[in-house]
Amino acid sequence: MPHEPTPQEVRQQQRNSWTRLPKYDEEFNGRLAIGAPAGSRYQHSYSYSDGARWSLESRLGHLLRDLEHLASEAERQQRKNELREAEQQRQWYAAIAQAREQQVEKHRAKALIEQVKAWHQAVEIRAFCHAARTRADNAWTPPVEAEWLQWAEAYAAKIDPLDSPLRTPPDPPANREALRELLRGDLYAHPWPFDARGRWSVPEEDQPGRHP
Repeated sequence: MPHEPTPQEVRQQQRNSWTRLPKYDEEFNGRLAIGAPAGSRYQHSYSYSDGARWSLESRLGHLLRDLEHLASEAERQQRKNELREAEQQRQWYAAIAQAREQQVEKHRAKALIEQVKAWHQAVEIRAFCHAARTRADNAWTPPVEAEWLQWAEAYAAKIDPLDSPLRTPPDPPANREALRELLRGDLYAHPWPFDARGRWSVPEEDQPGRHP
């Protein structure tokens, strides 16, 4: 039946223009009805009732059949969505792992290049000191020059990476900000896979094929 607004509803709508009133009211008409409401506005609702040519009891089989179909389709769609989300998550973690590998490699390459440069500098400084001492055979070296050459050789020993055992440099931080330049997309789409120490902490079932 068409809905007749109550005085209270009229006052409420006057105070709040966004208030929506129902268009119809349901009244008992002596007919039985049964149905399954839709889960969303994009789904079809199933409903059967007494009619002029049939009774509700004669339509129950149709309703149950439709409900079974609806449940089966909903289950299929849910499984499809779960598989899609799982694949998106797997690809996301794979991209994170690849970006981490690139980050660590760039960090180590930079450290290696700096070691090579420092080694070359140390070699050149030692060669310079040796040339300074031998530039005149049996020449007397002034104390001021000797002091400077002694400091230079100590500095060469200090910067020479080969004067101490070589080791792999510590890995850089593995937080979102550190990897932002190497990644595309939403960095918060899934839980971050690295802990505070930079260790991979994704559960085994969520891990991509490989990780650093």
